[in-house]
Amino acid sequence: MSMPKILVVDDSRTIRSIVERGLRDAGYRVITAADGLEAIELAQTEGPDLAVLDICMPFMDGYGFCDELKGFGEPLSNLPIIFLTSIESHALELLGSSLGAYLHKPVKVDELLQVVESVLGKVTGNQRGEPV
Repeated sequence: MSMPKILVVDDSRTIRSIVERGLRDAGYRVITAADGLEAIELAQTEGPDLAVLDICMPFMDGYGFCDELKGFGEPLSNLPIIFLTSIESHALELLGSSLGAYLHKPVKVDELLQVVESVLGKVTGNQRGEPV
């Protein structure tokens, strides 16, 4: 079975690269986008299993991305989201928890991998986040 596909969305090329490398090294399939508009297109064409998403981006921010997904119906409307952002907000933490998870930048790759496995495990019902 193939590993889950993860969409990484961040306007920082450095952050995208670090997150992409860490996820690929862990065996995940990764697609990347620099903003919410590009991410919407990729979500529709690639069908990711999870999105790691920044909030503050040009063209369409993370909130806009989440709003757009709701309009597409299943399975995109239920895409788990891990917010990876420098914004500190209790409301954002709650929103992140309801959609998947919230992580504050900077984050260590091993911490991100643990959260990815946890969120995917909740979706698929297993511990490693591997497809059932």
